[in-house]
Amino acid sequence: MTPSFLFTIDADWVPGSGAGLEALLTLCDAMGLRATIFATGRFGLAYPDLIRAAVDAGHEIGVHGWEHPMPAFRRENYRFTPVEERRVWLSRATDALTEVTRQAPKSFRAPFLWTDAATFALLEGLGYTIDSSIPARRFDGLLGMVNHFDHFRASLDPYHPDRRNPVKRGDSSILEVPPSAFLIPLNMSTLRFVGLAGTLRVVRAVARRSSILNFYCHPWEFVSPGDLEFPPGVPSRHTRAVGPHWMPALSAFVRAAQSMGYRSRTVAEVAACGSW
Repeated sequence: MTPSFLFTIDADWVPGSGAGLEALLTLCDAMGLRATIFATGRFGLAYPDLIRAAVDAGHEIGVHGWEHPMPAFRRENYRFTPVEERRVWLSRATDALTEVTRQAPKSFRAPFLWTDAATFALLEGLGYTIDSSIPARRFDGLLGMVNHFDHFRASLDPYHPDRRNPVKRGDSSILEVPPSAFLIPLNMSTLRFVGLAGTLRVVRAVARRSSILNFYCHPWEFVSPGDLEFPPGVPSRHTRAVGPHWMPALSAFVRAAQSMGYRSRTVAEVAACGSW
C-alpha cells in the first residue's frame, strides 16, 4: 500500500475558530488534500455552512465530542467519567453532526485522546466504525495531556481492538487508526515548537513502524488570539503563540510529506482498504 498521509483537523469548540477551518480548507484545496475533520457538536452547529462546504469538497466529517472544553479537562472526559455522562455527550454530538451534514458520522476522536474500552463499546452501539484516539508511542509526561503508559505500546498501524483492552488486537467492529507519534506527537503543536526539521524526524521514526502518517492540527492554531474566545486558564502557548503566520510552516510540512511519497487519504479511505 502506498504510504498514506492523513491530514486530520480537530475542530474544538473555540468561538472564533471558524476562520481557522476556512483557511485550512483553502490549504487543502491548494495542495490536493482530502482531510478528515473531527468536529465537536457545538462547532458544527455554530458553523454549519462551513462544515457542509467541507463535505461538498470531499472531506470526511467525524465527531470530536460535544464541546471539548478548555481548560476544564475533567468536564468532557471519555476515559474516567461515568459511562452515562459519556453517552449523553456522544449522542448529542452525533445528532448535531448528523443534522448538519445530513449523514451519520462514522469516525470519532476523543477529546485529549482520553478513551477506554467503555467508550469503544459506546461507539459500537451508536454505529461508529472508526476511532482515532489511541496515543500509541506517545508520552507527554507533565508537559501535556498524554501522561499514561497504558496506551504507549499500541500499534501505530490500524487495528481492531480487543473489547476489554483497546491497546490489544481483538474482534471489535471499530477500526482504530492511531494518531501518529514517536514519544512526541505528530501534530501542529510539535511543528510550532520544534520546527520542520524536528517534526520530520518524528515522521521518519513513525515511517519505520507504519505506512500511515496521521497528523492533526486545530483551526484555532491559525487564528489571531484577539479573534478567539478562549476561557480563562488556557495555557499561554494557545492564547499568545497562535495565528495565521503558522500557515506557511504547515504548508512546508505538507510539501515535505508529499515529497516523501505520502498520498493524501481520509481516515475512512484508509479503513476501507480492507487489509487491516
